[in-house]
Amino acid sequence: MSIVYAQEQGLSVEDYVAVLGATTMAPKRPLANTARIGELIAGANFIVTAREAGVILGLARCITDFAWVAYCAELAVKESAQGRGVGRGILETCWDLLGPRIGFLLVSEATAVGFYE
Repeated sequence: MSIVYAQEQGLSVEDYVAVLGATTMAPKRPLANTARIGELIAGANFIVTAREAGVILGLARCITDFAWVAYCAELAVKESAQGRGVGRGILETCWDLLGPRIGFLLVSEATAVGFYE
């Protein structure tokens, strides 16, 4: 099966929790507080997902002005899908959709910095 990458502004709370809950970021997110998760999704104006056979594998949750810069607050891939290039595919989709005139700033967990280098 191929992985489908797409902008998905209608991301559900359930899909967000499914991804973040299957990462090392889970303890640092209020995953049981669905109202707050709904707020953080609603506050992001640029979300890109990776799905395989309709099942979500990963996501990037970003805020952008679509004129100068995009801030990626979260790039997350389920641990079961890591090592398959899913994170890279999400980032490349973000860059393609935003275009070359938009800067992209990724905020990373301290423990993940080596991955992005």
